[in-house]
Amino acid sequence: MPSTKNGIRHTDNSFDTLRLFFAVLVIFSHSFALGRGSNDNEPLSVLTQGQITLGNVSVWAFFVISGFLITQSWTRSPKPAKFLKKRIARIYPAFIVAAVLSALVVVPFAADPATDRSLGIGNFLLQTLRLQVFDAPPVFVHNPWPNELNGSLWSVSFEFWCYIGIMLLGMTGMLLRRWLVAAIFAAAVAWHLYLYITGWVPGGKLLGVIFGFPLFWAIVLPFFLAGSLFHLFGGTALLRGPLMIAALAVLIVSNFIPNAYVVTLPVCGAYLLLGLAYQPWLRPLNLGRFGDFSYGTYLYAFPIQQLIVKFGGGTMGPVKLFLLATPLAVGTGALSWFLVERHFLARSSVLKSAASLGQKAAISLISIWKSRRNSFRAGSSISTERALPHDEPGETASQGAEISA
Repeated sequence: MPSTKNGIRHTDNSFDTLRLFFAVLVIFSHSFALGRGSNDNEPLSVLTQGQITLGNVSVWAFFVISGFLITQSWTRSPKPAKFLKKRIARIYPAFIVAAVLSALVVVPFAADPATDRSLGIGNFLLQTLRLQVFDAPPVFVHNPWPNELNGSLWSVSFEFWCYIGIMLLGMTGMLLRRWLVAAIFAAAVAWHLYLYITGWVPGGKLLGVIFGFPLFWAIVLPFFLAGSLFHLFGGTALLRGPLMIAALAVLIVSNFIPNAYVVTLPVCGAYLLLGLAYQPWLRPLNLGRFGDFSYGTYLYAFPIQQLIVKFGGGTMGPVKLFLLATPLAVGTGALSWFLVERHFLARSSVLKSAASLGQKAAISLISIWKSRRNSFRAGSSISTERALPHDEPGETASQGAEISA
C-alpha cells in the first residue's frame, strides 16, 4: 500500500496533468510575443503591470515539480549511476531528435534565402551536448520575433544541471541536512532579490558559458529548491487547506508590493502548486494516462509557432496563433513520447542508445553539410556574408528571458 499522510497518498497526484497544462500555457503566453512582437497585452503581464507572464509562471512551475520529484527519486534510490542514467534517458533522446529535426526541417524553411550560412556540424554537436540551441543562419527574419529558432530551450540545460546538483548534494550527505538546503534556498532568493532591485546583470564569463547565465540561475534555482524542500520537510504532510488559502492571499497582495513576487512566488506559489497537485478534484482529468506529452510539447511548440507566423503573413493575432499551434504542438509532443521518449525510458542500456542516436544524427548532418558546401562551390551565387550579426550575450539572454522564462 502506498504511504499515506494527512489522508493523502503520495501516488494520488496530478503532476502529469499539471505539466501538460503548463506546457500549453507556455504556448498561449508565447502567442503574444511571437504573434505581435510584444507581451504588453499578455493577460498576466497586464494584471501584474508587466512583472510576470503566464510563460514565466509555467516554466517556474516545471522547476518546482522537478525539484520535488527529482529529490524524491534520489532519496528513495540514492545510487548515482542509476540516477544519472534515468535523468539522461529522460532529457537527452527527445532533445537530440528535436535538435536534428530543427536542423533538417525547420532551418531550411525558416532561413533567410538572402544568406548561405551553413550549419556548423561541430557547433551542432557541442550545443546539443550542452542542451543548448545550435547556431543557425538568420531565421524568421520577417517575424515579429526574428532570429529566434527555439527560445524555449534555454531552460532545459538549467534543469539538467539541477539534477546534477541534487545528485552531488546527495552523494556528499548535504541533502540529509535539510536546514542547510533551506539556507541555500534563502541565499538564492536573496541573490535574486538583490539583482532585481539593483538591476545588475552579472556576465558569468567562463562559468556562465559552462553552467548557464547567472541571472537565469538566480531566477530558477529558488523554484527548484522549493520543490526539494517540500519533499525534505515532509511532502504531503505539510499540506493544509487554510495554509493554501493564506498562500493564495499572499500572492494576490504581492502584486501591489514592489519586488514582493521575487520572494513570495518561490515560497507561496510553490506551496500552492504542490498542494494543487494533490487535490482530488483534479485527478479525474488524468491527462497523463496515455503518456507524458509535456516535454515533447515544450520542445517543439516554439518553432511550430514561428513557422505558423512566417507562413501566415508575418504577424498573427495571439488567440488565432494559439488555436493553430496548440494541436500541432501537443500532437508532436505525443509523437515524441510514443516514438522516442518511452522507448529510452524502458531500456536498461540508455546511454548506449543515446550515443547511437547521436551518432546517426551527426552522420546525417555531415552528409547534408557536405552536399550544401559542394553545391555552393559548383556555382552558387548567393552571398556568404551573414545578413545579421549575433546579438551580444546580454541582449540575447534578456530577449530569451522576456518571452521564455
